[in-house]
Amino acid sequence: MGKLLPEAASISLQVVENGDRRLPKVALTFDADMTPEMLLLLQKGFQKSWYNAAIKETLDATHTKATVFLGGLWTHTYPKEAKALAMDPLIEIGNHSYNHYAFSSWCYGLPLLPNTKDADDVEMAQNIIAQTTGVTPRYFRFPGGCYERVNLETVAKLGLTIVHWDTVAGDGFNDDPTSIVRQVESQVQNGSIIVMHIHDGTYAPKTDDALVKIIPDLRKRGFEFVKVSELLQDTP
Repeated sequence: MGKLLPEAASISLQVVENGDRRLPKVALTFDADMTPEMLLLLQKGFQKSWYNAAIKETLDATHTKATVFLGGLWTHTYPKEAKALAMDPLIEIGNHSYNHYAFSSWCYGLPLLPNTKDADDVEMAQNIIAQTTGVTPRYFRFPGGCYERVNLETVAKLGLTIVHWDTVAGDGFNDDPTSIVRQVESQVQNGSIIVMHIHDGTYAPKTDDALVKIIPDLRKRGFEFVKVSELLQDTP
């Protein structure tokens, strides 16, 4: 299911990476990223949008469940879209931090968030997501999947379950949907958590093109798509 750091004391520092390997269930997850730098690109007109509405349309059309980890700044910028995602019965909402800055040193070039600011950033995201959508997230995902023990402790103390992944779609900065499909389908197994992106634009230009192939392909292989919460309910 995941890994538990040593000396966990009274709080669980477990990072969930997958569900029960005995069951043919998988969780599609999407990150809604936005840094202040990405917002500036949007405001200056260098980027048309940081939301790929086609992904939600595909999920709805195929009746596919998924979990979307919302960034706080993304939610602030796209309140109607965030609420629509949260109100969709097929979709579950998670917390993806406020500014999408790195919680640990070097993380795909993301600006580093000082450890003293960790709790504030997570709580800011939690608050804006709850206020905007009416849903309070139970799950948290670190930007870039990067973290250290101190970051795990901070998030765990806030009562959030940390969700990582075991299947990387590789849709970031990837113009080849075939390679995304191939990467997912070669990695996925029972209980897998698949990470993709919903922010569109130059950062994830072909996610939906890949998704329309991935969903039917995995169903043909006998996999059922579930939300993260449902995946974990089945995990002993």
